[in-house]
Order: sequence, then structure tokens, then C-alpha cells
Amino acid sequence: MKSEISMNSTNGQSSRPSRIAGAALGLALILIAGCGGGGGGTNPTGINTSNDPAAANSYTVTSDQYGLERATYLSSSVSNLGIVFRVAIATSLNDPDYKTISRIDVAPGASITTQTTYSLGNGGAPFPGSLYFLNGHPSTLLRTVGGTITFSRYGGNSGDRISGSYSAIIEDDNDPAKPTYTIAAGFDFVVGSGGAVLSAPASLALAAQPVYQAQCASCHSLGSYDATASGAPELALKGGEVPAKYSAGQPGHEGVTLSAAEISALQVLCNTN
Repeated sequence: MKSEISMNSTNGQSSRPSRIAGAALGLALILIAGCGGGGGGTNPTGINTSNDPAAANSYTVTSDQYGLERATYLSSSVSNLGIVFRVAIATSLNDPDYKTISRIDVAPGASITTQTTYSLGNGGAPFPGSLYFLNGHPSTLLRTVGGTITFSRYGGNSGDRISGSYSAIIEDDNDPAKPTYTIAAGFDFVVGSGGAVLSAPASLALAAQPVYQAQCASCHSLGSYDATASGAPELALKGGEVPAKYSAGQPGHEGVTLSAAEISALQVLCNTN
């Protein structure tokens, strides 16, 4: 299990027992290290002259088989414990409801070479860091088990610009079958900066609520969003299964027809509860 341990990411959200188990001390220390100091303003200084200044931090998901919520806030911090780039749902760095979607942790003193393909699993040049997916939860059973990450720009100091992309294979240990999904994204950020995503994206989970109410609520429950009577089939954290039950524009599970946008949004709603 991986837990988000950060003064900047406390959201007060409780997890269901299946996701809460004691995290190993070694893992806790890794995550604490990733959250160390920094992360301040939206107008960074000291950008390397060899790097083009970034107008704003950016994070673009190019492929998502699992179903992540859209980010509204991006921040990066650096300390003697390493660099952290955090993709989150928040209005500011100090938002009490700050929820991390994903994060890239780079180990302190890591030697990153641009245009090198680093492995997120076994084999190849190992990435000197970690990639985590929490999707708004304070803890997660999603594990990055494979894939690659590359950097087109890299600097390890405050004000440096870091750019690149990854294609990660995650294993969902919330499901006894341990299915795997691929998530790919590009990132571009200035170390030691933070700010809101402009223009703010609409929440996919919110968009899916009418679909759930109309098509699913009569037979299912959904975490804290829809805690219906005991015995109703639970959909929380099962968004990865949605595409197997529906094809856009065709009758699917229980004869229900959904659009591609509705299928994607329903995935996110399930996974964020």
C-alpha cells in the first residue's frame, strides 16, 4: 500500500477498510522524503538560461485505461530529500481538501540524462525515483509495476525546468484478479513552483453523477457517494471494469447505452469513491 504523507496534501478523507492497512515503514519513509520542503509561488526565479521559461506548469494525460480524475492544481517542491511534482485536485498549495491524483518523485542527487528511457519496472535503466497514483484518495492499492519514463529537459535545482513523458503500467490490487492498466502522460514544470490549471477542467466524476443516478443507482452502491442498503453490488474503485461492459453507442450491461464520454466519466466516478 502507498499512502500520501504530506502536510500539503492532507484532505481529511477517510478510506474504506479494504484500502487502509499499515504501510511498511520503509515505504512511509520514501513518501515522506518525497514531500520535503519547498513548493512555493507561481512566479519562479532562477530558471536556467539554457532552458526556455515555462509559461505555466502542465500535465497532459494522453492515455488512461484506468480512469483518473482531472487535475486542477500542479505543484513542484525541492529539498535535500528530492524533487516532487504533484498533480492534484486543489485550489491552492494550502487547500485543506488538497487531493493528490499522481506524483513523480525524483531521488535526491539523482543523475537524470535527457533522451534516456528509464524503466518503471524490471529491466532497462531503472528510474531513480518513483511514480505514484492516488486519484484523490489518501492511500491506494494501485502499484506502478512497469512502463517507461523519459526526460527532454532536466535540472535539479529550484527554478530549473523539467519536461518529459511516461507510459506507466499500474496494477490494481483492490481487485483480487490484480488487473493492469496503462496510463500515459506528458509533464512540463518549473522546480519550486505551483499554480492552478488554466482553464480549470470540469470534474469528470461530477459529470458522471446524473448517469449513475439514472442508470446504476437502482441496483448498485458507490462508496460514500451512494451508501445504499447492504448487499447492493458495490462499484467503488471498479472503474477499470466499466469499458468491458459498454461500447459507445451500443447496448451494454443491463441493456444500457452510453456514449464514449459517459463511459469515461463513469469510470472516474467509480474510481474516486
